[in-house]
Amino acid sequence: MHPELTADALVQLVHRYYPAGLRNDDPRYDASEEGQYLTTLIHANVQPSPVWKDFIQRLLKEFPNCHIWDTTIPYHDPCYSIRVSLPGFVAGAPRYDCIVGLLSQLAPVYALYASHTDKSLPGADYWLRFPPFPPEFQAHEAKLAGLIESTFGFTRLPNDTLFTPVPDLVPRSANYGLGKAQLIDCLFTRHRW
Repeated sequence: MHPELTADALVQLVHRYYPAGLRNDDPRYDASEEGQYLTTLIHANVQPSPVWKDFIQRLLKEFPNCHIWDTTIPYHDPCYSIRVSLPGFVAGAPRYDCIVGLLSQLAPVYALYASHTDKSLPGADYWLRFPPFPPEFQAHEAKLAGLIESTFGFTRLPNDTLFTPVPDLVPRSANYGLGKAQLIDCLFTRHRW
């Protein structure tokens, strides 16, 4: 991994965009220098870049019989987000299995996780998994990782880096207090489903 993409370097990076020691409902949060940097970055990425648009089109071709869903939420978090279903997805079906890709707007890094929902079971079966993925997800994982790396040149972060604590920060859209944040929340989003 590049030295600038180590956990320590990424923790330093996110401190430039999130004010330390402030909850996101504190008026000083958005007014802070860090909050202003983050707001400027997020506003600059509200309109998807041509590369992102081309990437979505490429996914549609590379993953036939799969549902591709751009789940990026403008004005929300500093990341692009994409969901690629496993083959055979049917809209409205009770089962939805997919690989989710998160691409940071703060650094040239990305993360992947597997998402499973089956509403046909009592109480609904739902889980998220970070590597290693169940066998039925691994071909999609490898293909999506390859496409992200060849298109953007981003580096995939390992689990230990993703889950590095950043206890003095609160992500912009998180609904929790100090002490809970991890790098994955600050580089990408707190909202994973």
